[in-house]
Amino acid sequence: MAELQYAGEYEITHCKILTTSGQEFDILPVVQDIVIFESIFSQSISGTITIQDTTDIVNNGPIIGEEKLQIKLLTPQENERPETIIDYIKTPLDIYKIGAFMGDGEKANVVTLHFASQEVYKNAVSKISRSYKGSCSEIVDKIFRDKQYLDSDKKLTLEETNGLRKIIFPSMKPFKAIDMLCRQSNSKNFKNSPTYLFYETTKGFNFRSVDGLCSQEPIMEYEENVPDRLVAGGKNIESNLKTINDFTIVAPRDTTQNVYEGMLSSNTKVHDIYNKKINYFTYNYFDDFDKDTHLEKKPYISESKDKITNKGVADYSDALNFVTITSSGKSFDEPDNYPYAPDDLEKIIMRRNSRIRQFQNSITLNMTVPGNTSIQAGDVLHITIGASSTVTERTNDPNYTGKYLITKIRHNFNNGSAEVRHTINMTVVKDSVDYDYPNNFVQYENKGTKETILI
Repeated sequence: MAELQYAGEYEITHCKILTTSGQEFDILPVVQDIVIFESIFSQSISGTITIQDTTDIVNNGPIIGEEKLQIKLLTPQENERPETIIDYIKTPLDIYKIGAFMGDGEKANVVTLHFASQEVYKNAVSKISRSYKGSCSEIVDKIFRDKQYLDSDKKLTLEETNGLRKIIFPSMKPFKAIDMLCRQSNSKNFKNSPTYLFYETTKGFNFRSVDGLCSQEPIMEYEENVPDRLVAGGKNIESNLKTINDFTIVAPRDTTQNVYEGMLSSNTKVHDIYNKKINYFTYNYFDDFDKDTHLEKKPYISESKDKITNKGVADYSDALNFVTITSSGKSFDEPDNYPYAPDDLEKIIMRRNSRIRQFQNSITLNMTVPGNTSIQAGDVLHITIGASSTVTERTNDPNYTGKYLITKIRHNFNNGSAEVRHTINMTVVKDSVDYDYPNNFVQYENKGTKETILI
């Protein structure tokens, strides 16, 4: 961090547009801002680049939405490494759209160009109509590298899956096929976790389980404090880099929604077509809590029972019902020597549904922090939020302090002012807490009149 002059400083060392006419345009001097979006729920990155066009590059290029964008950005650092920079020189981005176009004085236009990964276009123009054999992680790797499909040269972080599968994709887009594999995968390393996601960050593609992501140590610590802390000789840049500039708590919990969407409990009815019978299965959040790898050790839901019904929020499994089929890992043609694992959807559907929703409907913060090109979606952070109550001796808020997973991130590279600055807007979620919630009855009585008026 010694090379940083201020928190949020960054460098653009390369920025070129490669046009269909064969020309290269170095647009580094005219870049005003760059925005890059990542999400663990999105299969690719996307973004925009805004330029002050003083040479009419849009017409002279011409730029028609079929160009490549080479770019390299980094936070100043002593030892440059692939995991700490954003580098799209060897694998350029696709410019697919010309957006806002407005005048800026008499001899300039401000133009916004939209870009995405090459894999987005390759996904759009290809379909898979064939069968595969192997583990789900092996099949994902084959689709990702196959020249007929995604044909990607980028890094793929692949978390191994259990069991051999035999899968047929009927004229299916590669991203859709991989999404189908995500929904059938069990982790080899994290107690058969069925929570796989396929997503891209500025560091490459990922096929990983939510539990695998939660097992990571925090890459960074952020604290709610006053920016521009001073030390002898000037600002404490390292401290400022870890400062939360702004944050908002987003609907920290919605119990009705969590019950309705099956996050807390659900049922599955499985029609076994091989053994010709129907089996029933039930999922309960508390029963399965220790099977999953969480950010903290305790549930963020109370086990308290209702005084009247004697039921807790996880005791309503009929709130959501799934129906599926299975052949119990058997084949009518090869009844004794069938080597492939059953899909075990009864062990996947409910648990996966709950775990994914835990990172969509749990304790969520939207934060703005100084930029750092080493941060990506899927990283774990430790965040400290100060106590806001005057009636407590705690210095930190126990509900909102702890480990969080970055689910969405937006890099903002402002290059149009005297002081170039990189800021990050991110959504971070925690699925658990580090202390037990009280589980006593809520003391109440219903004393309505039960009067019905017929009109």
